[in-house]
Order: sequence, then C-alpha cells, then structure tokens
Amino acid sequence: MKKIIKALPLLALAATMFLAMPQTTEAASGNPFSDIDKSYAKTEILSMYSHHIIQGFSDGTFRPTQQVTRAEFAAMLINAKKLPLADPYKGVFRDVPRGEWYTTYAELSYRLGVTSGTADGVFQPNKPLSREEMIKMTVSALGKESESARRMSYTAYSRAISGYTDRGSISSWAVKAVAYATNANIIHGSGGKVAPKRYATREEVATFLYHAIMQRPTPTKVFNISSRGGMGVNYHTKKATEATAYTYSGNPAYTGINPRVGMVAVDPAQIALGSHLYIPGYGYGIAGDTGGAIKNLRVDLFHPDYYSARLFGRKAMDVYILD
Repeated sequence: MKKIIKALPLLALAATMFLAMPQTTEAASGNPFSDIDKSYAKTEILSMYSHHIIQGFSDGTFRPTQQVTRAEFAAMLINAKKLPLADPYKGVFRDVPRGEWYTTYAELSYRLGVTSGTADGVFQPNKPLSREEMIKMTVSALGKESESARRMSYTAYSRAISGYTDRGSISSWAVKAVAYATNANIIHGSGGKVAPKRYATREEVATFLYHAIMQRPTPTKVFNISSRGGMGVNYHTKKATEATAYTYSGNPAYTGINPRVGMVAVDPAQIALGSHLYIPGYGYGIAGDTGGAIKNLRVDLFHPDYYSARLFGRKAMDVYILD
C-alpha cells in the first residue's frame, strides 16, 4: 500500500462467565460443573477449564447450550492464545467504552486483525455470536495460518465447502475461513450443513476452540519476554529490526485488513504475513502489510496520524513473533 509519510528514509478483569470465578468444592474432583455429563463436549470443556480459558457460573453450572456473545468469545480467544492484556485503551469501537470487563479483549482482537467490527465502527459486544463469526474470528487468530486461508483460490474454497447443502448461506467474508477450517478438520458440519447463521452455544465454542487452538502444533522452542504490563509474553522467534513509521493513505493493507494501530509492514521473507507480533514500546501487532522499501530486517509500524508517525523517527527495535 502507499504510505503518506515515512518518518525517515530507508485490563482490569471482571468476574464474568468466561473469566475467573471462585472454585467450588467440586473442582477438586476434576469436574466443577453439575450439568455437563451429557454434553458431547464434556472432554473439551474440562480441558479448556483446566487451562483457565473458560469458566462456569457461581452456581456450579456450565450451561452448555447457552448462547455466547461476541465479547465473551473475544475473551475466550485471547485467553486461548495466552496473551497478557498489555495494551492501553484506544477507543477503537464506539460501543466499547473504557473500563468494561471486555474492553481490552475487544481492542486487542481488533489490533491483531481477529475482528474489524462493522462498517460503522461498532463491535456489538452483547450480540450473540453466529457460527460463521466464530469460525472467521478463530481462523484469523491462527496467525500465519490465516494467510493460507486468505490466499485460497475460488476453486479451492468452492471444493472445500461443496459438501455443505447450505453453503449458499455462508457470508462472503466468512467463506474462506469456513473452507480452511473444513480442510483442516476443525469443522465437519452436521447433517450436511455448516449452519453459518445459527448462534453458537457454549459447548460448541469449547469444542471448536479446543480443536482449532489447543491442539495446534506448537514450536519446539518457546521463550518468554515481559510485556509492558509486567506479564510474560510467549514467543518463538526474535528479530532485531530497524523500524520506521507510516500512517493511513486511504488504501487497504496488503492482506486486505484496514490499516490500524498494530498493523506492521514486513518483508514476508523475514516475517510471515499474518504472524502475530509483540514489539516493546509499540505493543501487539500483526504482520499484515508490505512495502517496496520494506526489505530484509526492516519493519514499518502504523501510527494513527502524521504527527505521531513523524515523531517516531527510525529506531532499532526487537520484534517478537508469537505464532
């Protein structure tokens, strides 16, 4: 994409259904929930619970068939990726105010390219989550694998979804994610249908996240760096780079995501497109753009305006690749 300016040449958590709640005495036996014995997702629910990704209600229930909101799912995704909540409030969504339990989750999901909200700048945190939203957000959260989904050809994704009798009802923005998840054996449909518009339930979400994220292969070596908030961020590769800055030119980024704070232009030969990043002093980001001058170990960091991009200048910065 064209750059307007080159600087130089070259959470506080609240107790909710998905977050920390007091353990009941049942927890000691390995099953803290009184209502999951007949759930097809019992194994996945217990695994996700043991990893502090999902929790239940204070009455000892999990309520497996209850619908999930978009805010709740954003929290579960970030928890599943084990990302500390380190970035300050930015006000990126008109309906996500400062201080709500889900605020940092929604904003971090936006910064990482997991969600863009709607065209009118809202996140709709309390809206029930549809299955196609669940699939699209999760595939977007897979880091560099999300780029494989984005680059699927018409022939490839048409073939992948051909077995679904309701494939015509999949939204255009979700169809490649559904195809990728199908090819990756993350979803299989039910009765020949993927049911994209149906609202997802808590047991569905637990099963989906378990297979999509928990069971993903992990790098053989994982390191840790302290984030700005003092919590450790896991990464597998560190790149010593020269960083410059740019701001919005009116064009989409190379990966099709609207430019935003957190968008990092990279040389794909050095950092795979779609990779999620942590850059001390800048925060979380996504390798979502390229540029003619962005070669070798040089990165370009998006800033919200001309002044801050100009002020940034050119700096030596370590880039930590998270996935």
